[in-house]
Amino acid sequence: MSDEIQEDGEEEKSSYAGWIGCFILIIGIVALLGPNFYRARKQGSLTSCKSNLKNIGSAMEMYSTDWDGKYPSSLDQLTPGYLKTLPECPPAETVTYKLLTGSVAYNNPGFEDYYYIYCAGDNHTPISVPPNYPAYDGISGLIERP
Repeated sequence: MSDEIQEDGEEEKSSYAGWIGCFILIIGIVALLGPNFYRARKQGSLTSCKSNLKNIGSAMEMYSTDWDGKYPSSLDQLTPGYLKTLPECPPAETVTYKLLTGSVAYNNPGFEDYYYIYCAGDNHTPISVPPNYPAYDGISGLIERP
């Protein structure tokens, strides 16, 4: 009878060790894959931000077509006629897009009617995108990095 008790106790220890082994394996998998999931999520947010910039750029061109080649002086002039609302940058969860026009705009190659839109702030620095990028301008289109 004492042999039966010992066998049951050994079986419990073996089962307990198996569960601990599985738990350690799961923790290891999560530790290996976690950073990849984090980076993929941040990369998806960056892709959404770039898409927002392209949509704003398209709205700028539609505005220009309707206003004899002139661009708006403010992004607010694009709503509601060209954009339903101004989009939000996904990581910032707020509207971070800024507009510069004419000769004060960054990267201006000397054009009077020129615009430069950028995602203001360091919203994408966790995935090595410099502050105030991505950007979009009327000549080059999407600018991902300086």
